[in-house]
Amino acid sequence: MKRRTGMERSIKTEFILFIVLVLHFYFPVCSFAGAAGTTSAQFLKNEISPRAAGMAGSFVSVADDIYSVYYNPAGIGQLYMPEISALYYDGFSDIKTNFIAFGMPLPFIGLAGYGNSAVAFSYLRQSDGNFTYRYIDPVTGNISETKTNAETNSLLTVSYAEKIFSGVVDLEGYNADIMQFLGFSAKYLKSTLLDKYSASAFTFDAGYLVTEMNLAVSFGASLSNGGGRLKYYSAREPLPLIARAGFSHFRHIIGDQTIMFSVASDFYPNEKINILKLGLEYHFEGIFNLRLGYKTGDNSGFTGGLGFEHRGFLLDFGFALGNEVYNESQIALSYKFYGFKGYKPARKKPFKEYKEPQKPAKKKKAPVRKKPPTREKDDFLWIY
Repeated sequence: MKRRTGMERSIKTEFILFIVLVLHFYFPVCSFAGAAGTTSAQFLKNEISPRAAGMAGSFVSVADDIYSVYYNPAGIGQLYMPEISALYYDGFSDIKTNFIAFGMPLPFIGLAGYGNSAVAFSYLRQSDGNFTYRYIDPVTGNISETKTNAETNSLLTVSYAEKIFSGVVDLEGYNADIMQFLGFSAKYLKSTLLDKYSASAFTFDAGYLVTEMNLAVSFGASLSNGGGRLKYYSAREPLPLIARAGFSHFRHIIGDQTIMFSVASDFYPNEKINILKLGLEYHFEGIFNLRLGYKTGDNSGFTGGLGFEHRGFLLDFGFALGNEVYNESQIALSYKFYGFKGYKPARKKPFKEYKEPQKPAKKKKAPVRKKPPTREKDDFLWIY
């Protein structure tokens, strides 16, 4: 087992102290920044991932599976094999959500030149149940009723991400092994009320993720639902802009058992609301996962979840025990194509290799053939 140096222990202690100070000063300021506003498409605030939901949504710095498309598109850059997943979400009252996503690495190197880029596609459909309209027929006096869909929302997302840096950085004598990822998403949202009024909007997400491999510490930040507004009739209402930031720490326990801690903040600038999220994930022998979490806010409370893995298949279940308003649960089935061999090359060189100029080889002189000795003419006299 590798023993940690005093420099590594000091950096880790300072890092933990920094997080505590940030949480102590940042969250109170955000919580009392102002009164809450109003936004449309409130379903965009829901947790979409049983794994993330079990960790109270503290996922922006974890972001290592297909559900990164929802929390931090930079995490798509960590997909080293194709992955597909389908989710079913059961929320408040008759609210139902279905989600499907697919992601894979691309067969070419990214623009930064530090490995293959990756792409992901996802589709989310959410229904708020039925609206029943009852009325009295003016002719017969009978009571009649008509049922329509209260609200239906569809969200189509395309994400792209790549590794933008990978290498060792000297930080005052400490060699930090750093990887950085950057990702973007383009989204199209369509919403329909009472099967009659519809609106649509284009919006975008952006994310950043950095990991220090020696300390197994990650930082992630993302901005979701930027630049979009829905117009049903006359007024345009903004989408819930979400600014996420968080840290996570991964640690080996013994054998193939690991544990991960994460902390994140979700800030809604339009509504002046901040939510603190804490999460934990325990991984046992590559087959079982246990998750716990806690979040603040209007629906504060504890969360939990379970996960099972077998030959590339993953079955995840997550739930939230909120206040007296409602609880929520979701389940997802995923598959990772472990037989995927990947693409090559993994990295291109930013500069051409310098080669010393070689001296031209000396031409060998062709051997000079000696002429056969000429026979000298003998002096003689002609006698007549």
